[in-house]
Amino acid sequence: MGLIIDNEDMCEKFKGLLEEKYFIDKSNIINDFNKLINRNSEKYVCITKPRRFGKTSIAAMLVMYYSKSIDSKEIFNKLKVSKGKSSDNKEKKNEIKQYKEFQGKYYTLYLDFSSNVFSFKNLRSFISSINSKLKIDIEELFPNSKVLKDYDDDIVYNLKKLYLETDKKFILVIDEWDYIITNKKFTDKERYNYIDFLKYLIKDNSYLAFVYMTGITEITKYLYSLNCFTEYTMINDKNYYKYFGFTEDEVHKLCKINKKLTFENLKSWYNGYKSYNGEKIFNTWSVIQALNSNIIENYWSQTGSFNELKKMNNYDIVGVKEDILELINGNEIEIKLENYGVEDIRKESEEKEHVKEILYSKMVTFGYLTYYNGKISIPNKELKEEFIKALNDKESDMQYFYNMIKNSDEMLEVTLHKNVKRMYEILDKSPMEKIILEDKIDHAHLKRFIDYSYFNARTKYDIVEEYPNDNGTTDIIFLPKEKDKVNGKIIIIELKVNSTAKEAIKHIHRKKYYNGLKEKGYYGNILLIGINYDQKKVKYSCVIE
Repeated sequence: MGLIIDNEDMCEKFKGLLEEKYFIDKSNIINDFNKLINRNSEKYVCITKPRRFGKTSIAAMLVMYYSKSIDSKEIFNKLKVSKGKSSDNKEKKNEIKQYKEFQGKYYTLYLDFSSNVFSFKNLRSFISSINSKLKIDIEELFPNSKVLKDYDDDIVYNLKKLYLETDKKFILVIDEWDYIITNKKFTDKERYNYIDFLKYLIKDNSYLAFVYMTGITEITKYLYSLNCFTEYTMINDKNYYKYFGFTEDEVHKLCKINKKLTFENLKSWYNGYKSYNGEKIFNTWSVIQALNSNIIENYWSQTGSFNELKKMNNYDIVGVKEDILELINGNEIEIKLENYGVEDIRKESEEKEHVKEILYSKMVTFGYLTYYNGKISIPNKELKEEFIKALNDKESDMQYFYNMIKNSDEMLEVTLHKNVKRMYEILDKSPMEKIILEDKIDHAHLKRFIDYSYFNARTKYDIVEEYPNDNGTTDIIFLPKEKDKVNGKIIIIELKVNSTAKEAIKHIHRKKYYNGLKEKGYYGNILLIGINYDQKKVKYSCVIE
């Protein structure tokens, strides 16, 4: 085992994963990869996922399985890969045959392009250090190699000579391939040189039997120098999505081990990433942290800070403010997205104007949004909290919405107690005229503000807008959730602009919006609320009945 060839650290990492209480066997991905070995047009695979989705764990497993100098037969014979995965018996036999054939057959090369980068002055010195480590490994594994007598500064040249001498191909595993591209430590010229280096290292080199490359950002179809790769991303992955993140079945199994945390709690907090067919995927990091601590809470801040999300949210793009508020409110936004990759990063550094499609593609790529069936949404409660925290920006007028959400628990409480005076005070903390463009406050804007003023009421109520009955549709109705359905209070809200709150109440009675609720199982008391906003006086009025 070595520093780069048959990397010792990665082998130890995988052994550690096997010892974990909540280990999930993802080894069937090896069955998929074995079918690509030495297939010139298929042997280059790039899989990009957000942080903490298990990319490096898969890399460690591949190093452990393929490495020639590591005896891993006993380990993998206990895992799924050894039994094949296909439902077709003939195909399964072939998978088992390939499993035995390729296990421990190759020397692996492991490169992590995020490791210890800041200790080097420039890209050249970083790559030179990789070449130096490779020499140490060759001295250990091939002490009589002719390569050592004429060791070159060119790492690719050394690998080619080693292959010609030994006739042994390599499996190349690259981790964090995009770190140098996205990191400000390196100049634009160095980034271009890095891409050229990758091309030189990987493309059309006979010493490689297979390449697995992973990171967060896609290469993109426009980067022709690395067009040998087949790419799988958060937006486009039909083959490998089950191996990154946990499926619902896998989390059910983990809950049987833990028994203290329920599947439903884990689901609401960490589920919601959708695959190409709508299958739900959990964030692995957060699930494992919750299971280990027996505490359901937000672990995303240990993965990516909300400051990153604040910087990512470009409210200067037309429509983004409105979209973000809709997403926080639990709605989906219909939009056509393409993968976010290296070329988009360059556009961001060169252009001041960014289109929404690039912004939302980036948010999907980094795991803040999920994309399915042409629509984006916030995956789960954990990420929704991050979006809400990101609103708390003193330099942005979006902070008012953060304050409304923060005060929404009290807003519900004072409403249920018919404390109209306190309702005024809370609503007046949300000065709409400072937020709405050109001070144009219409019925739709008022509805959004009221909706956010009661944001946390969703934990106790199903909040429905445009709730229909035989005489029309009410603006907003709060229906108690199932456990409180029989006795819980029902809230019906009618909104007016430049009218009166009393007129709003009269409107509820005229339309009899409360009719039919008992037939649907709601027997609790009904609160009727009329709210009016006077644009000239910049003031609310409210009546509760």
